[in-house]
Amino acid sequence: MNVLNSEQINEKLAQMLDIQDIKAVPHRFARGLDRCDRDIIESCFHEDGIDDHGFFRGSAKEFCDWVMEELKKFTSSQHLITTQNAEINGDSAVCESYFYAFHILPTPNGNKDLVVAGRYIDTMEKRNGEWRITLRLAAFDWNNIADSAALPVVENDPRTLGTNTKNDASFLAFANIHK
Repeated sequence: MNVLNSEQINEKLAQMLDIQDIKAVPHRFARGLDRCDRDIIESCFHEDGIDDHGFFRGSAKEFCDWVMEELKKFTSSQHLITTQNAEINGDSAVCESYFYAFHILPTPNGNKDLVVAGRYIDTMEKRNGEWRITLRLAAFDWNNIADSAALPVVENDPRTLGTNTKNDASFLAFANIHK
């Protein structure tokens, strides 16, 4: 049985906290995309960060300009982060995060469901105690497009419907926690 001393335990705890912080970045990025919140998206990158989505490659600020226009094409989007693998070497790290991006795309022939699946391969650095992306490579594995089935909404529908605006229920809940 391997018994750890307090120094080894502290090192393991520090690494676990770093891994948690690293893996939180792609989740925060997904939320920023789905809420069309530029500030959240930018907070995932260092000032000199680069994004490479293949059809777009540029600075994080340029990426935000581009993606905000792209997101306007859809009536709704949802980005899901699934399997994540991360490794650290000092203040540098790599994190691979599998994603599914679900979009509702209006077309002249009705709405289409567009599903894109791939992986974000993020090179990150810890600067001033914070992990952020220095280079993001989006690797695309597959996609599918099909006719969309509308979400049935009835008069006086009691369900809370999501939006990509500051009126979304998540923004209101997070705002309330800081009161």
